[in-house]
Amino acid sequence: MELFNKKKALDLVDNDQELLKILITAFLETEFNPAYFKELVLEKKFEEAASYIHRVKGAGRQLAAEKIAYSGQVLEDILRKKTNGNLNDSFKEFYKSYLEAKDFFEKEIL
Repeated sequence: MELFNKKKALDLVDNDQELLKILITAFLETEFNPAYFKELVLEKKFEEAASYIHRVKGAGRQLAAEKIAYSGQVLEDILRKKTNGNLNDSFKEFYKSYLEAKDFFEKEIL
């Protein structure tokens, strides 16, 4: 699975490179705070935690950032009790994917 599928991303925006840059900038401005997420989980606010993941996952999906889209969906499904899985391991994978995507977009795209 690719970190970023540029061809797919460009297809999603009808090859509009300026729009892609705008979406990348929006993704980079979509801060993810792991402490806040963990607080929601500790307080058993799983729907809020799932919505928080959904927002970041969606921003990544719009860019064809496939790893964050996939790992975010897995984590969201666990939080919404659609599937079983290890919440801690899924969170670690999601956060790793988020950091990789953010680092990639900051260095390679902008």
